[in-house]
Amino acid sequence: MKRFGKIMMAAAVFAVILWGLGDALSQTSGQIRNEEAQLIEQRIEQAAVLCYALEGSYPEEISYLEQNYGVVIDSEKYNVFYQSLGSNMKPEVQVYRKGAVR
Repeated sequence: MKRFGKIMMAAAVFAVILWGLGDALSQTSGQIRNEEAQLIEQRIEQAAVLCYALEGSYPEEISYLEQNYGVVIDSEKYNVFYQSLGSNMKPEVQVYRKGAVR
């Protein structure tokens, strides 16, 4: 009977360790995805600034950056909100991973 108790205790400890590792991995994965969204946001902003520097105005649509400045957005993974505030004002850019709460 003592042996059974030791086996159950070891199984419980193992289960707790597995749960902890799974939770840590899940949190790390979510952080990486959020960092990817931030990186995409930064790249869009950089492309908009480059466009302004070269052409003298910010683009009205993000599609202009995609067509002319190499911006690539995976629309299956991310929602991008790009709001032009005028040709001489930096646009507002927000990138959200689909299915995530920010």
